[in-house]
Formats: sequence, structure tokens, C-alpha cells
Amino acid sequence: MAEVEKHIERVIPSPRKVFTPAVTVILVGMVAGFTIVYYATDFTVKYLALSVTGMKHVMIWQLLTYPFLNGCNWSLVWGGLLLLFIGSAVEREWRTKSFIGLWLIVSVVCGLIWVVISAIAGKSYVGGGTASCVYGIVAVFGVLYRRRRFLVLFWSVEAQHLAWAFIIIGIILGIRQPITWIWVAGALVGYLYVKLRMRMESAARRSPQSSYRPGDFVDID
Repeated sequence: MAEVEKHIERVIPSPRKVFTPAVTVILVGMVAGFTIVYYATDFTVKYLALSVTGMKHVMIWQLLTYPFLNGCNWSLVWGGLLLLFIGSAVEREWRTKSFIGLWLIVSVVCGLIWVVISAIAGKSYVGGGTASCVYGIVAVFGVLYRRRRFLVLFWSVEAQHLAWAFIIIGIILGIRQPITWIWVAGALVGYLYVKLRMRMESAARRSPQSSYRPGDFVDID
């Protein structure tokens, strides 16, 4: 009975564990962004959402603000839930500073790809939504936890399979509007980022002059 309770506690974390510092701030930002989209649409499209026009006018901050702009209720709820449970798991494992670094890198890289492709296509696409960063976090989650199993509805699923499931769903949903595959590409950015960090930490650990401390992030492959 004790083992069962321990297992349930692990797969259904307490509020203190899911509302980690960075995740909590991002969730607040998402709600604020949703409110701004609703009440100040024109301002949002011109100054905060991602666009080729904005980049031409050197509105570089759009690369950081667009992930907080969800104009759809379901996007806000779905992205928020994934961030709350999967994002908090990554932040607890990887610490807040690294988690924020991941969020910023995925946001900027996917944003730049969006702008470049929009410019090449000659389309006036306006980008917004948490999807790119969420997919990046999902990919890192799959790498960090690999074969650890998590309870999803009534099934126990390995983290790596869960990550792939979300990525495949994103690809399928983007068939009708392929430009949104750029957000799914956030998973690739996240994967490359975590693997690069693993190699750097492993190299630091093997170095004779290394200041490696137990508990630091290392590649366990």
C-alpha cells in the first residue's frame, strides 16, 4: 500500500511541485497575453505578435513576446496544462536558470525561422502562441526522463513515447496550415539544446581541472 501511495505521489505531484518559479511566471504571462489579445487586438498584432514588418522596424522584442499571445481558449488551456505538468518536471530536474535559457532559445530560434520563411514566401503571417516553446520543453522532457513512466489518463507511458506522441499530434494538426510546423520544430531545437548541454557537462566532468559537483547535469547515456 505504501508503494502504491508513493507511486501516485510521483505521477501526480503536489501544487508546490507543479507551480515552479519559472512555470508560474510564464503562466501568468500567458494569461496576461491572452487578455491583451482580447482587449487590444490591433496593438497586439502591431507591436507584440511576430511579423516580418515588425522585424523590419527593429521590434526585436517580438521574438520574446509572441509565445505569450494565445488568441484561442483551447491553445491557452492546452499549452498551460502541458507547461504546468511537463514544464514543471523539466524545471525541477534542470533548475530554473537552465529552464529559462531553454525557453528563450527556442522562442528566438523558432521566431527567426518563422520570420525568414514568411519573408521568403512573401506572406504577411503574424505569429503568436506558446506552441514552439512547449514543444521544445516536451522534447527535453522526453530526453531527461527517457524510460520513466508517467500516468496519462488510465495508462502508464514512458516519457520518450509521450513526447513523440505530442510531436506527432502537432505534425498532424499542422497539415492544413504547414507554416505551424515551425512551432513543432521547437522540439528539434529543444532536443539539440539538451544534447549540447549534455556533451558540455560530460566533457566538464571528465576534465582533470573540472569543478564538477555531484548533482550537476550530466549525460547518462
